[in-house]
Amino acid sequence: MTPVLEFHIKLQRKDFLLIVKAEISDGITGIFGPSGHGKTSLLNSIAGIVKPDSGSIYIKGEKVFDSEVKQNLPVKSRKVGYVFQDVRLFPHYSIFKNLNYGRKEKGRSAIFDEVLDILKIEHLLNKKPEECSGGEKQRVAIGRAILSGSQILLMDEPFSAVDVKLRKEIIPFLNAVNQKFKIPIIIVSHDLPDLLSLTDNLLLLQNGEILAHGKFHDLILDESNLNVMHESGWFNIMHLFVFASLPSKDMVLLKSDKSDLQIQVLTQFINTPVEINTPLKVLIKPENIALAKEPVSNISLRNQIKGTIQRVFLKDGLAFCIVDVGENIIVEVTEASQKNMNLQPGEQVYCLFKSAALKIFSI
Repeated sequence: MTPVLEFHIKLQRKDFLLIVKAEISDGITGIFGPSGHGKTSLLNSIAGIVKPDSGSIYIKGEKVFDSEVKQNLPVKSRKVGYVFQDVRLFPHYSIFKNLNYGRKEKGRSAIFDEVLDILKIEHLLNKKPEECSGGEKQRVAIGRAILSGSQILLMDEPFSAVDVKLRKEIIPFLNAVNQKFKIPIIIVSHDLPDLLSLTDNLLLLQNGEILAHGKFHDLILDESNLNVMHESGWFNIMHLFVFASLPSKDMVLLKSDKSDLQIQVLTQFINTPVEINTPLKVLIKPENIALAKEPVSNISLRNQIKGTIQRVFLKDGLAFCIVDVGENIIVEVTEASQKNMNLQPGEQVYCLFKSAALKIFSI
């Protein structure tokens, strides 16, 4: 299968050198790395805003840049939608005109109405950007990119200009756009929790080079990746579905379709409507999980999941245990606890946590 995006480029900027090579598939991909390490330069190169010094870029199999044959398609010919950090809507245009900018067929159409419905922006059509909230403007910018006929959507730090509440609102819209319109989305961020709330497919960028590329569950098995991600804070990701509902206990049971992993969640901690078989993404911080060698009775922690330690990494007085519970998760304990409990690879443990520690998103 042809990658959605393929690049191998070199870009020199003053005292900064970007040398990257990767193939990116369908779905949502997060590009994570510290500020100033080349993430935006990479997006700008893909979009055609910046010309690399050498290399090549392919979008859906079409060559858009090749230094050897001096080919460099202009921005408008690349069919790339770009949602900038500052959104960049035309302030003197209505939202309706902003959405139609760059479209061959102006006005209302089936696809236009579908975008309005998916992004919930029809009520904004007669407003100017200054009359819209940060989240609304971002949704309009996404809609404009879709309607312009983009084959791929690039987003540069989409969460940096909105507060936490609006971030949670934007996430389901991006998932809906990806699933409904089948547009691959590449999102740049230096905030790992934001990226993980959207996707577990990550490309780690550090000092202008790609450190690793793959699924979060696999990346955490490498200590060098762990060090980079730990700086930003992180969440474990579990892909589960609603297995059963227990109204008398105000509880739902979530289960994995790939293993025996099952957890209990109080309904008050689920902020999205759910039914039986609803797929969910469940996030929990490594420090919110406790470890025990045996099941613990008479305790308020509802979830006690059996797993096997795969690896243990020590850093700054902390021990990061990679535990296979059907999916690899990270558990953070003190180095002293790790030594006292003799937590070593191969050991069976129980991961304990409460419902309140979970963040739950619909997929």
